[in-house]
Amino acid sequence: MSMGKRIILVGATGRVGALTLEDLVKADHEVVACARGVSKIPASQQVETMTLDLHDPLSQITDAFRKMHADAVVFTAGSRGKDINQIDALGAMKTIEAAKAVGITRYVMLGAMYAADWLRWEQPQVKPAIDSLADYYVTKNMADQYLINSGLDYTIIEPGSLTEQDGKGAIQVEPDGPGPIPIPDVAQCLAGCVDLPQTKGRIYNIIGGTTPIREALTAKR
Repeated sequence: MSMGKRIILVGATGRVGALTLEDLVKADHEVVACARGVSKIPASQQVETMTLDLHDPLSQITDAFRKMHADAVVFTAGSRGKDINQIDALGAMKTIEAAKAVGITRYVMLGAMYAADWLRWEQPQVKPAIDSLADYYVTKNMADQYLINSGLDYTIIEPGSLTEQDGKGAIQVEPDGPGPIPIPDVAQCLAGCVDLPQTKGRIYNIIGGTTPIREALTAKR
């Protein structure tokens, strides 16, 4: 396993981002933990904090990325429905362009279940979840498609409904319909992808399950 990368973590103070930060540190990565307010992020020998506002112009975000000298981006930022166009869509797109501009080729994104595949949204087992967050899913689809077509080595983790339960260390990939998943398991998936080349170019729809996370992420399609 390749270890010791330098990772830009966008959205490091969020529910998923904070746990992803912990998992990246456990895996011996150096992390540049980015958020609008970084005072809550514990800095350490492995963690550097950087204020990053996704409302800022692309040129400013690109300059910030250039100073970070990173190997990969992990994007976990989200507005929780309050600013979906500027954060969940355009904010993600800015970081994708910034990564390309400074030569970062690896990008791992936190998505939402089935967001990348809008043709599934009318399926009976999927439609209720989509309809309850219709505008959010449109913005997440925009970000997903932008990343897919970016030329970067991407991975998109698309979880079901997030729960505040302890992680099980196991998931189900490509279930028949939406379901819950503990936040720590989502974070473990995001952090794990950084060191798993088998995950490049893949989208994972995940809920809680019984397959160990590493095994689930590396299973052949």
